[in-house]
Amino acid sequence: MLRVTAAIVLAVFAQIAWAQDAPATEPVLAGSVTLVEGDVRFLNVHQQARRPAVGDPVYEGDSIVTGGDGEVQLDMQDGGYIGVRPGTTMRIVNFKAEGGADDGFLLSLLEGSFRAVTGWITRSSARRADVQTPTVTIGIRGTDYEPLVIPEGSKAGEAGTYNRVNIGETEMRSAQGSVVVKPNQAGFMPRSGARAPRVLDRVPAVFRPTRNEKRFEGLHQRIHQNLDQKRQQRIKQVEQRRQQRAKPAPAQKPAAAQKSALEQRRERLQREEGLRRQREAQKAALQAQKQAEEKRRLEHAKAAKKAEQDERRKRRAEKHER
Repeated sequence: MLRVTAAIVLAVFAQIAWAQDAPATEPVLAGSVTLVEGDVRFLNVHQQARRPAVGDPVYEGDSIVTGGDGEVQLDMQDGGYIGVRPGTTMRIVNFKAEGGADDGFLLSLLEGSFRAVTGWITRSSARRADVQTPTVTIGIRGTDYEPLVIPEGSKAGEAGTYNRVNIGETEMRSAQGSVVVKPNQAGFMPRSGARAPRVLDRVPAVFRPTRNEKRFEGLHQRIHQNLDQKRQQRIKQVEQRRQQRAKPAPAQKPAAAQKSALEQRRERLQREEGLRRQREAQKAALQAQKQAEEKRRLEHAKAAKKAEQDERRKRRAEKHER
């Protein structure tokens, strides 16, 4: 926990100055949060961290990091659904769901696991739906699937990429070869060694359901019942937005009606003051979090020391009685 917090602190402060001068661009919406529990953080493309709440958006380029007790589930723009499990680091590299033939997504999974039910993207463009891990690329073909990455040194199992399929199928591809994983099967690509991915004899015990796994029961069927309707609605939304953007900009006001230089300077100073207060608030919040974690660590150490002292007293009393 402390290592993750320190990394986020450094990332946030390293990007504050950059963010002040960065041009404002409209992020691409990929989905929204439907459930969040425990330690969950989203980091945007500039590595600025935020804690999500139900209803919050998740964007193309966002990274998702969950702690040991963290879990977050997402409604995706193509009608699909993703449940990110504890101890996971992943990124939505790109996500396009406008209802066209060029829709697609690329997810990067560095560590941990998620379960996903795909929407309309894999119906029309299966080869444009991929999950990349440190050892393999998983091509998604209309499915309910669960990729899992175990890093080097973990006690959870052999390091590498595991890929379980519940409905549909996936293809695991690497420089050494490829293999298709079908329902009720699991594939594996080791972290080291020049070996091709393979289908395992049975689904390994490394796949463990979370406390919210029941949300996926019957989900594939419910999603695909209304998928075509959702796609048509999305096409209309995109077309309306494009028409609005194509409208000519209103004529510029005469110079006499424009804001005076003094008003513009006053507004600029107010924005700068707002940014300064925001930086101070971020710094105070991160410092408070760090202090709270250090306090918990000290209390744990104190409790352990007291327990050890009580145990020694108990042993001396027992020895004296004998």
